[in-house]
Order: sequence, then C-alpha cells, then structure tokens
Amino acid sequence: MATTADPARSAGAPVPSSAGVGTGDGGPSAGEPAPFGIDPLRGVRPAITQASVERLFAILIAVTAIGFGALYAPSVVHQLPYLDPLWGAVSAVALGASFLFVGASAFVQRLAQAAQITCALLFLVVLVTWPLTVRAPIPGDQAPWPWWFCTVGSTAAAMGFAPWRATVYTALVPAVYVSVRLTPLGGDAGVSAVLQGVFTAILSGAVLVIAVLLRRAAAAVDAAQATAVRRYSHAIREHATEVERVQVDAIVHDSVLTTLLSAARAETPEAEALAARMARNAIDHLEAAAADLPGEAPPVTVHDLRVRIVDALGVLAASVRLRDAPVGGLRVPSTVADALASAALQACVNSVQHAGGPEVERWVRVEQRGSAVHVEVGDDGAGFDLAAVPAARLGVRRSIIERVQAVGGTAVVASNPGAGTRIRLEWSAGATA
Repeated sequence: MATTADPARSAGAPVPSSAGVGTGDGGPSAGEPAPFGIDPLRGVRPAITQASVERLFAILIAVTAIGFGALYAPSVVHQLPYLDPLWGAVSAVALGASFLFVGASAFVQRLAQAAQITCALLFLVVLVTWPLTVRAPIPGDQAPWPWWFCTVGSTAAAMGFAPWRATVYTALVPAVYVSVRLTPLGGDAGVSAVLQGVFTAILSGAVLVIAVLLRRAAAAVDAAQATAVRRYSHAIREHATEVERVQVDAIVHDSVLTTLLSAARAETPEAEALAARMARNAIDHLEAAAADLPGEAPPVTVHDLRVRIVDALGVLAASVRLRDAPVGGLRVPSTVADALASAALQACVNSVQHAGGPEVERWVRVEQRGSAVHVEVGDDGAGFDLAAVPAARLGVRRSIIERVQAVGGTAVVASNPGAGTRIRLEWSAGATA
C-alpha cells in the first residue's frame, strides 16, 4: 500500500493561504487579495481613531457654543445697562464672535483647535475683568452673565489645550468665578456662589476626563493600526522573498544541476547532444527568470498546458505515456501553468533517473475537473520513502511541492519502496498564491 505524504509536514513547506502575491513595494497590488488571508485593514473601519475623536470634539463644542450663545443672548443684553458701556459691549460681542468661530470650525477641521483656544482664553479674560466691567450692582435674582458660559469655556479648554493646561484652566475658572461672586459687584452671593463653583468644577472636570480618556484610547488605536501596517508590510516582503527563493531553487535544480549531471554522464554523441540542448534550455530558464514580470503573459488553456508538458517530455531519455483525460475551456494564469508544467516535468525527470530503466511504465495525465486542474505523474518503478529523502535534496521539496504551493496549488506525493510513485498536482480557479 502506498504511503501518502503530506507535503506541508514531510517537506517542511508552509501551507499557503488563499491570497494574492504582493507587489514589490511591500503591499498587495490593487484589486488583489492579501497573501495571508483577508487584509484586516480593508473593509474594516476602526471604531475610534484620533481623527474621529477630534472631529467629534469639534462638533460637540460647536453645538454647545452656538446653543448656549443663542439661549442666553437675551439675558446678556438685559444686563448690559449695569455694565461699562464700552467694555461690557465689547466683551459680550468678542465672546459671541468666538462662539461663532467655534461653530464654523466644525466644518473646517484645521481651525478647530485655534477656535477652541480663542474661546477659552476670551472667556477667562471676561471672567477675570468682570469686577472692572460692572458699573452698577447686578440684581440679586440674577447671576453675572459669564456664569451661563462657564461650561462652554471649560469645555473649549479641555478640547483645545494640552491635558495639564486644561487641568489648570478647569481649576482656575471655578475659583475665579467664586471670588467674583463673593464681591459686592458680583452680587455677594455667599454660599450659593460656592455651590455654583463646585458644580462648575465637577462638570468641567468630567468633560476633561472624558476628553483625555478618549484621546488616549484613540492614540492607542492609531498606534496599533500603524504597527499592524508595518507588520503586514514586513510579512509581504518576506512572502515575496520566499516565493522568489523557491523559484530560483527550483530552476537551479531543474535546469542547472540536472544539466551538469547529464553532462558528467554523457559518454555517447547522442548523450552529449542532449546535454548541450539541456544546457541551452537552462540558460534560457535563467534569463527568463531574471526578466520575468508577473502579470504580462496571458492565461493559457488546460489543453495548451497539456501540450506544453508533452513537448517537454520529448527530451527525456525514457518514454512517458500520455493518458487521455477530459479537458475543457478553463484558462489558468501563466504563472500557474508554468509551475504545473515545470513540476510535472521534474517529476518525470525524477522517475527517469530513479524509478528504473525502460521496463518501467511511466505516464502523465492532465485533466480538468470543473474549475480545477489536475496533473498526475506516476510510474510502477522502484518507489521511495519521502521521509528518508535528505534535506539537501531539492527535487521533490523545491521543484515540485513548494513550486506548486507558491501559486496556490497543492502537491501530494504518494510512494513506497517497490510500489511505484504517484505525484498529484492540483490547482483550483478559486486559489491564488
């Protein structure tokens, strides 16, 4: 009974995932799937990022500033008779203009921080200069109009300043407000002023904490995403390097080493001519590999693939019979056709060299099954134990198994000493390297 060898275990080759070959710049080309499965950065929108948080903050402070400004504008106008005719009007108009600036910054993101800082600083100036602004005591049933905008100023500071500056601002505004309210010009509010200051401090502190936490979370997400991009690009480069290594190893074994061995054993004019022809083919293979640009060659049909394999078998020292099998109109990429044809030829070369003499029956079958291509190379010769093949031997591992896996196919080697060898190559239209 033949022993079936799993190429991913016995040959040490990685099992390929359904993915596309990346471009040389470290990333997958446009329209191709990722070489290690679905790219996590495509089609997945992060729940929170630094840009989205800043955008949310800009909209929030804009709505707050415009809403509070429109709500309390009549109350501000009602208090103007108690204020200095010049500075009272100027401070109210300036703060209102800063609110409009904040509102407009929601549509122009690059102006958001400047608008928030301007609003916060103007509010602090209005609050500090309030004792100089009041000309007559405010009625006891009214609070100075800056009280209505303490939340706006603290929120603008929390979103516009760095955390430590925003913390200082958040502590300073309630303290200044309480100091102003305890003076006669501020209404001499007493305990109610302290309660209002505590309320302002709690509300402003909550806004500051939320802003800092969201920003840190967004920065962590951005850092993780950048790390993922770097690691993915590194994996793409490693994958491309591995594919190129497998290709070069396979070409070296198939063409160069085989040619050298044939030349060393050439003792007749016919063998010498065959070695010379193989040398020319080896040079052509190396030149083609150096000038190979993926994606330039058009796809080929399964029938053309079979013809290519049969033509290549003509240079072998022993005959290999083609078994009939149905082929349809399926077209496969040129890289896949090259890999299948080269792997099949190498399997036949191994059979000629190691399976036995002319008495051994050898065959190859190329068949289309739905959207898949199956290539089988077999013989009833000596067979071998795949697990006992030395690691330095590249024929089966590099030239057959890894070569087919590099284009998204599978290769199964079934052999047993004295029972012949079967090598089955398969590629499906839904698989990519």
